[in-house]
Amino acid sequence: MHPLTLMAVGIYGDLLPNQNGAPIRLVVPWKYGFKSIKSIERITLVEAQPPTAWNTAAPDEYGFYSNVNPKVDHPRWSQATERPIGEGGGFFNSPKKDTLMFNGYLDEVASLYAGMDLKANY
Repeated sequence: MHPLTLMAVGIYGDLLPNQNGAPIRLVVPWKYGFKSIKSIERITLVEAQPPTAWNTAAPDEYGFYSNVNPKVDHPRWSQATERPIGEGGGFFNSPKKDTLMFNGYLDEVASLYAGMDLKANY
């Protein structure tokens, strides 16, 4: 329901091709990529938080909310810095930069998480 959340039906001025989630895809820019559902088959409204493939397979690594939080490390790597794709001539040559809270959308989405423990609900 947040205005930054998009239901995309196209990419680069064309309809979404199958490999990009045709016919419709959810885009949530302040979450990790695996939280942006690739393709939507149906929408079901439920009262309780449902399990997901990621947090069922590895609950200690992927929380339900899966917010970009540089202050909480993933169990196997730090999230404090990132390497932007396309800068510096390749991934390993790209200079690291500080990761921004909520992928840089802190001002727009922080109110959604007011009072929530962002370490427990990463």
